[in-house]
Amino acid sequence: MMKKAWMFILLFLLVASCAKKEENGFVDICVDYSVNNEPLITDTLCYTNEAGNEFLVTEIQWFVSKWELQDEQGRWIASDRIFYIDTNIPESQMLRMDSIPIGKYKKVRFTFGLDESDNLSGRFSDPPESNMFWPEPLGGGYHYMKLNGKFDNEAGQLVPLNIHLGRLHEEDNHFTVELPIDFSVTGNAESQLHLTMIIDNWFRSPNLYDFNEYGSAIMQNPTAQHVLKENGNDVFTIQDVESQNNMNIKKEDILKGFSELMQKAAPKPHFWRWENTKERIQKIQDSRFKI
Repeated sequence: MMKKAWMFILLFLLVASCAKKEENGFVDICVDYSVNNEPLITDTLCYTNEAGNEFLVTEIQWFVSKWELQDEQGRWIASDRIFYIDTNIPESQMLRMDSIPIGKYKKVRFTFGLDESDNLSGRFSDPPESNMFWPEPLGGGYHYMKLNGKFDNEAGQLVPLNIHLGRLHEEDNHFTVELPIDFSVTGNAESQLHLTMIIDNWFRSPNLYDFNEYGSAIMQNPTAQHVLKENGNDVFTIQDVESQNNMNIKKEDILKGFSELMQKAAPKPHFWRWENTKERIQKIQDSRFKI
């Protein structure tokens, strides 16, 4: 009897050792921003939206949650991490999804902001996340995004621009983003995706968003919140590594060209208050930044 028991144990161990062990990897998601098909340049009044508003961006702070990858069999692999992303904190621009099975994936989806299960007042006790709190009288929880900057209003004054999204009373303004990918997770190589926020698309489609109409602050404006939620349908895109590397090179060249132009143009007044930013950028590119 004892001999048979030992034989059973040895057979079990042999089968277990031969069974294929599922391997896991990780995915790094690098976050980038663009305006008018160019990398974002902060603190410079060089952008014009579809409504004709001249504006600049100083910082963007936001939450993304409920990341999932869909494999070739249609199964969704979930990661429940909540990511806080801040243009003032470089390390926050790289997100990591752990314990992702090795294989090919065809879709990615995530929640912009925080859904009802995650958006709980007091969830974050330490800054910078705790600084994103949303006032209790307006619905509580946290800001989904703070896009801060300035714009040139109808009176010709440079005034604050605070695009702050969150839950407003009974209206929850988070939304799900789903994007196609052709992507493999491997065990021995770096697996990286590049997520780009196309900032000007917040103000373009399907609703034209005029800063003069909605004003500098929209936390208590349900119409503005709803319009921006609808416009979020095409704000995000996934780029491959090669395309993103080209964008990073282009950004360095553009910044260099801007710096040289500033030095050459000074002390001309209002040099950065351009009427047609795209035309200026194109001129810089055409000259290959040789001033």
